Amino acid sequence: MSMFDLMSDFVARVNNAVTAQKSTVKVLKNNLVTQVCKKLVKLNYFESFAEGEDYELEVVLTKNITKLTRISKPGKRVYTGFEKFPRVIGGKGWNIITSSKGVLTNFEAKEQKVGGELLFQII
Repeated sequence: MSMFDLMSDFVARVNNAVTAQKSTVKVLKNNLVTQVCKKLVKLNYFESFAEGEDYELEVVLTKNITKLTRISKPGKRVYTGFEKFPRVIGGKGWNIITSSKGVLTNFEAKEQKVGGELLFQII
């Protein structure tokens, strides 16, 4: 995994931990990953997270996560307005976006009427 795209690394590590039925996972840390972890704790997908060694975060997972799907990648950035967010399968998941107002879910972005870059979907 490329260490230049920490968000794709984050998604891959969490998916691998969910598949292996692990309760914790260590991910590389930057400001965006930290903000996403805070949002996922509020959505009850993560129990908690704490700073680990050097540039790592240790994330405690819940059983609510089925899959994370990366949408916007370094080779193809995906931006959308608040009217056109893609629907998550079955309506039971969330789109996580980054905007000028920070890291938001698709519902928060619609309330605030802001668009942004679609980072990933979580089911």
